[in-house]
Amino acid sequence: MATERVADRLDRRTRFALWLRRPQGWVEIVAWAALVAFVVFTIGPALIGHGTFLNTGLLNRYTPWGESFETTTGSTNILTSDTLDSVFPQTTLLVRSAHEGVFAAWNPFVAGGVELGGVPNSGAWSPLSLPWWILPFSYAPGAVKLLEIVAVTVGMSLLLRRWSVPRAAWPIASLVFASSGFMVAWSNWPQTRVAAFIPLLFWAIDRAAVELRARDVIGVGAVVASMLLGGFPAVVGYGLFVGGIFFLARTIVAHRALRGVVLSGLIAVGGIVFGLLLSAWQLLPFAISASNVVDFGGRGQHGGSGLGSRPMVTSWIPDVSFLGSSGAAWSNRNPVEEYSYIGIAAVVLIAAAVLIRPATSQLSADRGILARRRTRGVLTIVAAMLAFSVVLVFLGGPILAAARELPVFDSNPIGRARVVVGFFAAALAGIGFGRVVEPETLRDELARFRAASPLRRTGRIVAIVLVVLFTLSIGLQTMLALEAVPTEYVHQTKVEALTVGIIGAAVGVAVLLAWFFRSRVVHVLVAVAIAAMVVVPAISATQKWWPIASLSTFYPTTPALAYLQQNVSDQERYATTGSATLPGSATYYGIRSVTGHAFQTKEWKQLMRSLDPDTYPTATYLSFSPNLIPSLVESPILDRVATKYLVADPSAPLAGTTEDGDSQTKWSDLTADNPSVDSATNSGPLNGITITGPPALTTSKGGMTMTVAVIADGTGKTLAKTESWVPALGGGRNIALPGSDIPADTKWHVRITITGQSKLVPIGTDDDGHAVMSITRPVSGDGVSVVHTGDATVYERDSALDRVRWASDQQVVTTAADRIRTLADPSLPDDTVVLNRTPDHTAGGGDAAVDLQDGDTNETVADVDASAGGWLVVADSVLRPGWSATVDGEPSDLVTADNAGGAVWVPKGQHTVRLHYAVPRAAIGGLVSGGAILVAVAASVLVSVSVRRRRRRRPADPGDGPVTGPDGDATDGPDDRSADTLESAVDPTPTATQRNQTT
Repeated sequence: MATERVADRLDRRTRFALWLRRPQGWVEIVAWAALVAFVVFTIGPALIGHGTFLNTGLLNRYTPWGESFETTTGSTNILTSDTLDSVFPQTTLLVRSAHEGVFAAWNPFVAGGVELGGVPNSGAWSPLSLPWWILPFSYAPGAVKLLEIVAVTVGMSLLLRRWSVPRAAWPIASLVFASSGFMVAWSNWPQTRVAAFIPLLFWAIDRAAVELRARDVIGVGAVVASMLLGGFPAVVGYGLFVGGIFFLARTIVAHRALRGVVLSGLIAVGGIVFGLLLSAWQLLPFAISASNVVDFGGRGQHGGSGLGSRPMVTSWIPDVSFLGSSGAAWSNRNPVEEYSYIGIAAVVLIAAAVLIRPATSQLSADRGILARRRTRGVLTIVAAMLAFSVVLVFLGGPILAAARELPVFDSNPIGRARVVVGFFAAALAGIGFGRVVEPETLRDELARFRAASPLRRTGRIVAIVLVVLFTLSIGLQTMLALEAVPTEYVHQTKVEALTVGIIGAAVGVAVLLAWFFRSRVVHVLVAVAIAAMVVVPAISATQKWWPIASLSTFYPTTPALAYLQQNVSDQERYATTGSATLPGSATYYGIRSVTGHAFQTKEWKQLMRSLDPDTYPTATYLSFSPNLIPSLVESPILDRVATKYLVADPSAPLAGTTEDGDSQTKWSDLTADNPSVDSATNSGPLNGITITGPPALTTSKGGMTMTVAVIADGTGKTLAKTESWVPALGGGRNIALPGSDIPADTKWHVRITITGQSKLVPIGTDDDGHAVMSITRPVSGDGVSVVHTGDATVYERDSALDRVRWASDQQVVTTAADRIRTLADPSLPDDTVVLNRTPDHTAGGGDAAVDLQDGDTNETVADVDASAGGWLVVADSVLRPGWSATVDGEPSDLVTADNAGGAVWVPKGQHTVRLHYAVPRAAIGGLVSGGAILVAVAASVLVSVSVRRRRRRRPADPGDGPVTGPDGDATDGPDDRSADTLESAVDPTPTATQRNQTT
């Protein structure tokens, strides 16, 4: 036994040594090295802990982090704020709760509360999200991206192996797809975690179409379930749509008989159903949530307008419609929705796949039936699917108009379907690279062509004509795209286009050299050069989209956030204006917020739109306009949703009444030697001032620090003070000050000090040299005061009601519009709840003491001691399936209150009221998913046992066993390497080279 192990080890060593001596072995090493280099030079620093792959450097553009970072250096990608205030915070809450032993089905921190763990929106349940659960949060994003690339590589390798594509092509195809526009631009969203499974999906579909093995039901189902759990169903829909067309073509070409087509169809459909069953524990709650919360009306897509030709040109010239992810753009859409990069080298390899035939080591007739089925028609089908996808996504027309009548297509921008364009392009580029590595030379091709029939010759000529037309169209589309570039970007775009053209020409020459010459040295050198021209531009294009942020930028707790964490209780919330605090980040910091970035009920949106009609720039993004701050601080509706604090940018409009100051007549130039200027004497309380800054925007390399102090005349005591870091100053600037408590008879002046300037900073003054300013006074009796300044302005609203409160009276208002008018009426008593229908109970007018108990994120528990029956009102967004209420453990009705919240009737006396959220239909979904797993395991065991028994009963056949292919791999027949139907258009008569190889 030991001797056999030694012999086997020696045999493996021998095979490795032989592989290493072959030129193809070195080509494989170079190809895999290109993929590794892509990983190292893009996400490598994050993988070794020198930064984070999550683009937290972008936070310096937002209050309060920008003022705390004190840097003018920005991120190279300004398009990923959604990942910072939605995707990442939700995931961290889910993981933190799990580590504490709690399944966080509900997120109470944004928009009055939203679903969390019971739906796949965050993508946390994707198998590729495993790093989030076990690694530090700052490290996990890079590890997730690495897993995505691994998944892409495994899937692409399995798929190309089935198609008998040389191993050297596997990492090249994986690299092209991993660096494609969709996979790069959507990184850190759930979208790419779903898309990373597309190669595996097509591998599983291809097996189902060709093999006719029942076990492929499990393979298809496992991949489909993994995609569905990833949190972005649209990508799943696109994959299954084009996958269905691909499957139909593959099974018809492979079997050419109705029985085989039907059987493969049953296997594929069974696999999809199995995938749905596996993910039912998430899909059922998601379907319920979508039907009750998601507004598909505003997401409708109609007509035949595709992305157009300019986004298509970004496939080879990345910056032809925008400067990457930096923000400068001259297209009609967000670059994330358009960026389509695959690289000019991949484009040339696609042409090579059609133009060059692969070398064959054995005659076609010697191949096994299954091996021929696996490769039959692959090139034609993949090329046709790529053309179809390009028309669907970019060119549009009747095909797109028809597709938009289908689910998924009717509610998602078509640009997101470019993920399938990237996949087919990568697969075809991989086939092309394989044919460049092991081509049939032009001499052999001409010999085959001369011996071919007229029909086959015509087919070959058509293929060549298509390649020529494809090349011409690339040039034409590039010229048209360059005409639309703005003047200020023309030069750099043309330089980029010239560079791309040189690379494309170099790859084209390399392909022709491989086609013309039989020399193995030439083939190796060509492969190395092409691999380099694939990976280097891919790294260059990707690095701008994938900045590695310093760990110091990873969600630091600034003074303003620390203030909110310390002061916002479970009975209160805060609201954001503009992009202050990025509304969804409240989830990460664990602070309850009225605003947020998540799917919200229509009732909650009705309340918010009554405050700010333009508050939803997208269906999920809720924040208020800073210009509405004066009215927001006095809003009765914000009172009723427990909005104790309002957060704004330090220079946002001020709350209160404004007193105009003197007109500006002169300037006081503040320098390092003369950094301050004083105002004239004033008196009384204030919420802030507005000064006149430099007439032109004045910047400083490291930014400037602006200190504004309210100083008592005579004593010199500082009554109020604020200090902010600013990257630049120009024009009028609002400055909030915590001075609402200054007595009316106290006289003071303001001192404005600016330090850190690299040039003089003019401040507007009057004839006497006093800084001119307007003063914003607090409104007497409104209970609004400035409580924090500097990195952000925080207003406190004393009129806010508790989130869980007692109502001793009720009004019934049956229509939403009337309810909102009633709630917006300042005269509505605080102890009155507005109901939407006549209740079974009537409040008796008594008081009650309400004390909240500590609980997890999924519940609100209150102890109530009531002198008479009344309503316990909960100002949370509970009008969703899954919420229930009990009083002393007995079920109680949860009725609609104040349009978007809930209320529970509580009788006189001491009671415990519990509101709890449970994922709707979770038990049914769990049983279905668990049952599917058990059935799959049982079926697998039975099949395995049955196969083993049949093998034991069958007499041994000396001819059984794997057949070793030309690369030393076990295959399904004497040779699993073959040409496809595009090559079969030429007479398959063996060439001299093939006869010699066979001999």
